[in-house]
Amino acid sequence: MSGNETRIKRQGETGGGEALDDISTQLIRDKSNQVVGKLTIVEGPGAGKSVNIFTGTNQIGRGDDMRVQVNFGDDTISRQQHAVITYDAKNLEVRVYDGGKPGGLWVNGTRVTSDQPVKFGDLIKLGETTLKLEQA
Repeated sequence: MSGNETRIKRQGETGGGEALDDISTQLIRDKSNQVVGKLTIVEGPGAGKSVNIFTGTNQIGRGDDMRVQVNFGDDTISRQQHAVITYDAKNLEVRVYDGGKPGGLWVNGTRVTSDQPVKFGDLIKLGETTLKLEQA
């Protein structure tokens, strides 16, 4: 079992046995897939569409293997990790990181070249697309 899972012992279980009853099995979940917010396109191709943000690290790009795929017609967004957005559940902090790609990363009109904290309501621009960070 990975460190990201919650395991509930069934009544009477004494040790490290892996047997779980049906209720316990249903309660095991990977916390890294918890939706904590969304990015809604407010300007550019795909305006009005949203993509979920999850706890942990979210790689953003047009590629199929990106955790947050923003492939709505803006070819100025890189396929691979144009930017990264993280949500730290312990500190309740959201940060964005520039992926070093052409087109850059902007937060509320200011160029970001490394990492920066962001809050819900901030505008994040990738390529020609502006997204609003919103609560889930």
